[in-house]
Amino acid sequence: MTSIQDILQKAVGLHHGAEAGRAAAIYRSILALEPAQPDALHLLGLLIRRDGRTADGALLMERALLLEPMHSGALLNRALTLQQLGKPDEAAAHFRRSLELDPASDISLSRLANEALACGRLAEAGRLLRRSAALGVGSGTPDDRQRRALERRATARDLREDAEDRTLPPGLVVRGVFRDSSGYAFAVRRFVRGLVEAGIRVRLVDLNYADADNLPDDQIDPLLRTLDRPVRAKAVLTITTPPAVEAVPGLKTINYTMFEALDIPPLWAAQSRRHDHVVVATGSSREAWLRAGHPPDRVHVSPAGVDAVEAGSIPPSAIVDSAGRRLSDYRVRVLNVSDFNDRKNLDGLLRVWLGTTRAEDSAALLLKVGKGSGVSDGMRDLLTRVSAQIGRTLAQAAPVFLVEGKLSDADMMGLHAASTHYWSMSHGEGWDLPMAQAGAMGLTLLAPDHSAYHAYLDDRVAHMIPSPVTPGITAYAGQDWWSPDEGEAARLLRAVIDDPDGTRRSAQAHLLEHFSWQAATRRLIDLLRELDAL
Repeated sequence: MTSIQDILQKAVGLHHGAEAGRAAAIYRSILALEPAQPDALHLLGLLIRRDGRTADGALLMERALLLEPMHSGALLNRALTLQQLGKPDEAAAHFRRSLELDPASDISLSRLANEALACGRLAEAGRLLRRSAALGVGSGTPDDRQRRALERRATARDLREDAEDRTLPPGLVVRGVFRDSSGYAFAVRRFVRGLVEAGIRVRLVDLNYADADNLPDDQIDPLLRTLDRPVRAKAVLTITTPPAVEAVPGLKTINYTMFEALDIPPLWAAQSRRHDHVVVATGSSREAWLRAGHPPDRVHVSPAGVDAVEAGSIPPSAIVDSAGRRLSDYRVRVLNVSDFNDRKNLDGLLRVWLGTTRAEDSAALLLKVGKGSGVSDGMRDLLTRVSAQIGRTLAQAAPVFLVEGKLSDADMMGLHAASTHYWSMSHGEGWDLPMAQAGAMGLTLLAPDHSAYHAYLDDRVAHMIPSPVTPGITAYAGQDWWSPDEGEAARLLRAVIDDPDGTRRSAQAHLLEHFSWQAATRRLIDLLRELDAL
């Protein structure tokens, strides 16, 4: 006779073998026979969490712990789930209990250390990080992650001491990544330069999570490397996502951030409530924080910016594909810059392109995908899949030029200069710097009618694509975002290809007048003064 444990073992094999549906069915059959089976409750909870039903998964893990309070797997996984649900205090209690069972649990130590750093409990963070290092291989030398966390803790301690030193000049601490090609890093670079030009003394602190995706040193403004001198600050302005913010005792915590969907995740909401103030780039992000219950007087809007570019000052990138075709030979050159993820809706964009354009059109799509290399295989698979979906081959459509790899700010401008149009089918944006910059450089814009685009675009200056609210998927499962209407996008795309002059619209004057980086920095300085952060 087959035992419950034998059946459970089979389900675990399926679970680890990526057959989640079959595993879940077996877990449920076990629970039908033995409702108080803690392992089946815990593991079914994991699979339900993976499907986006995080709260339901947490309840099953809680039932497992009621039956077996020191179930190590359920303790650790419920702690991680409680973090996702925006319950950091409950999560920390579970991590501590997990640590009692397994004093060498690196996950529990690192999560508790991160929690201590987030709350500015520097002494506690130091003890946890040193303990984690001592459990490591060999002499107890910290690994790279631990070393960087210890460096951030030491920097926070220095900032606290500097804030109390009356001999130092007053200034502002800005924390954030600034050496990579992310949108947040670009915002740090532009805001910091503007603050310095406005006469604000800035101490720039790199969040230093990794070096893997950094731009070469010669592509980073040398000014940024000189901003390491101590200042007497009232506040730390951290330009990043809420979970990456770490408090400095005695200084105000101000987070400049943004979000892309209708509602911020519970984890973001919980972390943001710990901060003195949240500053977002657009009204759509502010609404997302308000829907999460954030106090209205502690969330503020201060838009990002665009660069003014003199006509002809940026040389267009010379783009040639494997067949020897030159992008510059096509009259309509449509740019899209996207990370390779579901939110950017590249499959929808490609469905419209392959279904709408013809090989004889004088039009080409220029895709800059990802922040580094390694996405070409994924893009080829996506193109093959979309081609099969709509029943048209790549050869039947206007060409698609693909650019990948890390590009400097200047090289990104070169892609804009090589293009005549910019087009997005994104499910949601917190700002969309490439779109805004394209508009500032005079490209005709095709933009979804949702989220951040409402802050700087409308039908007078851009072609807006209707975008109803729909359920999110993958990383946004359980949340709502927007889905641009592919039929209307196809109509607009066909119109601009057939009559580029007659469909010309320009947001350039509007963007340069209201959203220059100089104006963005002035607004930010005014807000920081209003918040008594300067």
